[in-house]
Amino acid sequence: MADLPELIVHIGAGKAGSTSLQFTLMRNPEALAAAGLSYMGLALEEVPGATAHAWCERDRPQLFFAPRPDTPVEAEVEQVLRDELERLAGLGVRQVVWSNEAFLVQKWRILRILQKVAADGVKVRPVVYMRRHDKRAISAYTEFEIRSKRHQGALHKYADWLEEAAPRLTYADHVETWAQHFPQIELYNFDEIGDVAQHFCGQILGLEGVSSVRANEARGAGLMTAWTVFSGSRPGPTWAADFRRLAAPLQITRNPNGVVPKPQELLPDAGDVEATQETFRADLEQINARLQEQGQPPMVFDPVTPPELEASDWELQQMLFRMTFALQAQVLALKEEVAELRETLEKKG
Repeated sequence: MADLPELIVHIGAGKAGSTSLQFTLMRNPEALAAAGLSYMGLALEEVPGATAHAWCERDRPQLFFAPRPDTPVEAEVEQVLRDELERLAGLGVRQVVWSNEAFLVQKWRILRILQKVAADGVKVRPVVYMRRHDKRAISAYTEFEIRSKRHQGALHKYADWLEEAAPRLTYADHVETWAQHFPQIELYNFDEIGDVAQHFCGQILGLEGVSSVRANEARGAGLMTAWTVFSGSRPGPTWAADFRRLAAPLQITRNPNGVVPKPQELLPDAGDVEATQETFRADLEQINARLQEQGQPPMVFDPVTPPELEASDWELQQMLFRMTFALQAQVLALKEEVAELRETLEKKG
């Protein structure tokens, strides 16, 4: 039997480039295969047949950590992992990547599984990127309270959220536990590296020429305000995908042109008006001569007050309320039409 591939386990940390790395690996299967590499996903969802298990579903990696009896789940995960390593070995794959940023903290199930395969000769190589605590905490709050509220009720203020979340944002104890089982664990400073996807592909995998994939939307003030209202107005937990599903048709989650400037920043100021007058001054003099030949008064470049198009808050509020009322009227009309159609179908049925 061919030697089993080295198993590189990227264990986090969350909010330190993990999603960008995962997207980069997932979207470059040809480049990986050509280099003798393979990517198994967050919960082995990229492994053929793995999604047949209840703990493995694409786009729902949290199912891997759902409360279930550990023994049968671990046995299933271990068997899927072993079968995939053997299959890839037969294809000549030399390194396999399993990436899940939750593994740093939610570690016991994955640690037991990795210990078993390591005991049978598989080289396991844990890798973790760590970001300075304050920036990571702020990013995590934005992600897991504003964008994906994980609890019932109103949104929590940052200080209240941090009091409960702080144990999940520490490094030392979690890394120590991993190091006790895998002393060769590799630690990297995210703040010095910056682009985790490029570092991981180049330095860990020896894979060059792969472009990093940006994973998250730009978080402008307007978008984050909308996200805050969305999450804060719902009684139960929310997921970022819920907001994106509603927001995507409105085309507010991504703007290929970047932030749109305010009208006042685009319109001419006094200096622009003066420059415009200088641009056309010679033409003005020439055409004025013809106007005067025909007894018409000449055109004059008097001082011009630049236009102002800065809408007041009250103007915008009125406009938004009128839009809301108009849309609600359409929704009610559609509901009535649907009710009538259902009644007609029931009578025919």
